[in-house]
Amino acid sequence: MNSQHLIGVAAILMITGLLRVNAEEIGGGQLVWLLLSEGVKQQFVPSPATSVSQVQPKPAVVQARKDAHSCEVLQWDRDKFNKPVMGIFRPGKYCLDQDYEFDCSFFNHGCAGQMIEIRASNVDLDFRGHTLRMSGTRGYIGVWGLGQNIRVHNGRIQGAGLGVTLMNRGASPGNAYPVLEVKTKDVFSDTGFVVEHMQFSDVLTAVEVAGSGNRIRDNVIDARLDAKAASGLPFALLSYGPSARIEHNTFRLHDLTPGSSGYAMYLRSADGTVVEGNTVRVDDTPTGTIGVGLSSSKSVVLRRNRIDTEKSVELDRRSSMIQ
Repeated sequence: MNSQHLIGVAAILMITGLLRVNAEEIGGGQLVWLLLSEGVKQQFVPSPATSVSQVQPKPAVVQARKDAHSCEVLQWDRDKFNKPVMGIFRPGKYCLDQDYEFDCSFFNHGCAGQMIEIRASNVDLDFRGHTLRMSGTRGYIGVWGLGQNIRVHNGRIQGAGLGVTLMNRGASPGNAYPVLEVKTKDVFSDTGFVVEHMQFSDVLTAVEVAGSGNRIRDNVIDARLDAKAASGLPFALLSYGPSARIEHNTFRLHDLTPGSSGYAMYLRSADGTVVEGNTVRVDDTPTGTIGVGLSSSKSVVLRRNRIDTEKSVELDRRSSMIQ
């Protein structure tokens, strides 16, 4: 017997049962409504083969789409989020196809977070010349990443409190801020982060990375050394961990808080790091500015850098360098 005959039999049985109900208990209109609704339910009852797992919930972050250049295009789900939120949760090549801007007004209390969040290893993020622009807030991060072998390149970040921060489990750049004591138990895995060909403008900090074997090169960094807005002594770049290469970056420093100190580059636990071919200049008075700060960092190589700060290098007693 097919499904149509079964539905017909069910309807006849239902009618028979309903006709036994006292007419005073159920009106004619109600009777018609019950018959119709029962028929509708019979038509739309899911078959036993249908699984609940087959119904896919709406993803928390909009799915990226492939473009002609074999990268997944990140997109802001404007219907779900009132500020740019884009996530990367698996390895692969990703890119932007437009600029993104976030203006956080005084009345908006959600002025912290990150525009792009990476929680995966082996990720290549190509801005393709586009810009992440933030205004009205310094609590926002351009790119935040947790993993290994993450590359961020070919774009611009403007107005952020922090442009790019990359780390792996075991060590965080936040553990190495100049005001904090040296941590001896942090473990530096081979992270291999790369930040290159990026332009940072009007940021408090452009780049901070933690791990071993990272590369920060060929970037243009315009940073405000504003001690009142930063967490402790301000810096434009922080590298936490050994064997990094910081090469051919151009720094422009300004707005240093009077009576404070600030660093273009601050390195901690950076044994064997190479700092080469960088240019550092200060727009206003150089008083209090430091080109390279070394904390618990041995055998750091400094060569062919042009540093126009009050103090080119500052070392603590646990540090040494090779020029």
